[in-house]
Amino acid sequence: MKLAVLIFLLFFSFNFCEAQAPKRIELLNANTLEYDESLGKNVRRLLGDVSFRHENTVMYCDSAYLYADQNRLDAFNNIRINEPGGMSLTGDKLIYDGNTRMARITGKVVMSDGKMVLVTDALEYDMKNNIARYTDNGKITDNNNILTSKKGYYYSSKKELYFKENVELQNPNYVMKGDTLRYNTISKIAYFPGPTTITSTNNTIVCKDGWYDTEKENASFSKRAKLTSGKQELTGDSLYYERKTGIGLAFGNIVIRDSVQNTVITGEKARYNELTDHAVITGKPELILAFETDSLFLHADTLVAKFDSISNNRILYAWKNVKFFKTDLQGKSDSLTYSYSDSTARYYGNPVLWSEENQLSGDFITMQQRNGQIDNLKIFNSAFITSMEEAGKFNQIKGKDLTGYFKENQLYRVEVDGNGQSLYYAKNSKDEVVGMNRADCSNLLIFIAESKVQSISLLDAPTAILYPPGKISPDQALLKGFSWKIEQRPKSREDIFN
Repeated sequence: MKLAVLIFLLFFSFNFCEAQAPKRIELLNANTLEYDESLGKNVRRLLGDVSFRHENTVMYCDSAYLYADQNRLDAFNNIRINEPGGMSLTGDKLIYDGNTRMARITGKVVMSDGKMVLVTDALEYDMKNNIARYTDNGKITDNNNILTSKKGYYYSSKKELYFKENVELQNPNYVMKGDTLRYNTISKIAYFPGPTTITSTNNTIVCKDGWYDTEKENASFSKRAKLTSGKQELTGDSLYYERKTGIGLAFGNIVIRDSVQNTVITGEKARYNELTDHAVITGKPELILAFETDSLFLHADTLVAKFDSISNNRILYAWKNVKFFKTDLQGKSDSLTYSYSDSTARYYGNPVLWSEENQLSGDFITMQQRNGQIDNLKIFNSAFITSMEEAGKFNQIKGKDLTGYFKENQLYRVEVDGNGQSLYYAKNSKDEVVGMNRADCSNLLIFIAESKVQSISLLDAPTAILYPPGKISPDQALLKGFSWKIEQRPKSREDIFN
């Protein structure tokens, strides 16, 4: 029994080894066959219409040397290799090893699978594993795409190409450049695991990782991707982009720069449409508006920047819980719009502004800037300006509508239109309070210096009363609608997020 098992194992082992032995290269045709002893024993020289078969591959050439004992060949001129599945190779010279199924083709090499064409000067092709490789510049054409690189690999079974060094993908709509690229000829998707730049007539995209669908023109970028469109620049930890629709989605540490308006918007999420020039930013968004010597920092739940085609003007919208900080101006409101064309901000929903010692409030406020400084401010409906003279004593100006004028960001003149009222504390040369002056008039003209009321002009049917210090009751010291909201005033850039 043991002998029978041993014989069986030896027989099986012999047949297994024999089955694994490489197949011999088969000569199919040659017009002339010669033996060249100078090259070695059993070496055949083949001339004219030469063809071979090995495994399922057929090879053609004008002339060749067949090293039968070594199971290899050298072929010359008009090299053509055909493989199952439609793969073909042409070149000037072929060195082929039948034992390893490794082929090296040189001289005007062209490789094609019916969908793409690879052109290079030298190519190594592993027929056993269907892997082709070039190391000294190659060019691949695939429909509308032309790809060049210094090094390249082609995985025939996966229909996938891998490129290294000086990679460039040209398309009628864009040019992609990078250090590394993987491209699938079936899905038409390019993967780039290294620094990459994609340039088109509309924009430029820079990233360090991602993929691009060259047919659908959709892409995903990561590792601090940046999209530049005109004067707009969108940066994020990751970015999704649809070239046909112009939609871009950004996530994580968003930065949107506008070099024309000199603004920066940050946040955690952003949606941008380059066709309509419309951006929506959420996740602790912040607007940074740069001036010559200072910057304004604004926060809201949502920031929207868009181009208004009707007015041919770019507008910023801030929605819900608006707060902003500038060293000489702070404010809050429910919502805000800012027009870049005339540098005018419009505050909606219980707006309150603070300029130096003055608190300004009303139902609706507009503020216009000029040359990086506040030029004028208008308050509509229930206009109120308040400043604290000293603890418990407040200077107040009230009216239906109010216009304030500024010099070097300081309020110096106030015009009250309708139902004008003013209340301020008069002081002597020793800066002592000598009384409280209350004036009622339909229209008021008030002059302010160093945040203090200097004079008031009563323009229409005025009444005025000066109350001595000891004769001022609490009711007389406050105008109707008075509200001191100093605790809501942002004290720093960080405070706008509180």
